[in-house]
Amino acid sequence: MSRGASGRGSTRAGRSWSDEFLARMMGRTGPVAGDHALTRSNVFILPSRPGLLCAVVLLAMLIASINYSLALGFALTFLITGVALVAMLHTFRNLSTLSLRPGRGEPVFAGELTEASVTVLNPSRLERFAVAFDAPGMARTELIDIPCRAEQRVRIALETERRGWLQVPRLTISSTFPLGLWRAWSYWQPAQRVLVYPRPESPPAPLPESPAAAGTGIGRRGAQEDLASIHAYRPGDNPRHIAWKAVARTGSRTLLVKQFEGGERGELLLSWRDLPAQLDSEARLARLTRWVLSAEASGTPYALSLGAQTFGPDLGLAHRARCLEALATWAPPGTGA
Repeated sequence: MSRGASGRGSTRAGRSWSDEFLARMMGRTGPVAGDHALTRSNVFILPSRPGLLCAVVLLAMLIASINYSLALGFALTFLITGVALVAMLHTFRNLSTLSLRPGRGEPVFAGELTEASVTVLNPSRLERFAVAFDAPGMARTELIDIPCRAEQRVRIALETERRGWLQVPRLTISSTFPLGLWRAWSYWQPAQRVLVYPRPESPPAPLPESPAAAGTGIGRRGAQEDLASIHAYRPGDNPRHIAWKAVARTGSRTLLVKQFEGGERGELLLSWRDLPAQLDSEARLARLTRWVLSAEASGTPYALSLGAQTFGPDLGLAHRARCLEALATWAPPGTGA
């Protein structure tokens, strides 16, 4: 990573009107499926700000050498110009022939950072240094080095605000290696989405105790008979089962909850229609999301009812994922979504 230090300046500061102009000229504003190869047709290169300053200095040196007939001035000017031109070729070659492959991102809850992975393949015999990946919404620019004939995974960290499918934005792949005098860059928007779950309600509301609607096959929570254990309070525990005497006797600052066994283990129905009318759609989704997590954590089989859709009753990671995806993509009636 140290060999690419000269090219690890912030790429955000290097953005200009030329980036947007060339992006529009490419005509590729939508997601592109499959692998994406960086070639001569989609890699651009222009002088960076230090490169423009170097050009001004070289022009001044050339004018001074002409005025005063300085042979050493001509030699130094042409030498630095030759180095700058060679650096341009190396900067362009640092991106050329790379291939980009979209990966996948794990679902997260709204408000959390999500990571969408991209695999960079280097089929050539040349090692690539300080290749930068940037996109709107990224927490920071990612810089990687790629060995020859190898591949490297890049994690694109994106901020999430709303539930639903988050389309990975257009990526800018750039490099200023080796001298920072030139900036080569290209654009790519992968056909890749990340699922964002609703933000769980906080503080959590107790899980419902009411029986399920008739005909769904879901019963009331079973009656508890024998005290099995006492544990610390967890979100979703029934407040009626708080062991107040045990809290007072032990002087614990943490609430203790009684856990029973011996009765029938009931099943929960988490229904959109049973929620209070004063809650708006997003608040209802937040509460149902919290209830799904609480029921899963407590090991209680549950079903989720959203309009005409019902999931379960069931328990496990697959059932949890189905319920959370339904909540993330739910469009309440009348929204036109």
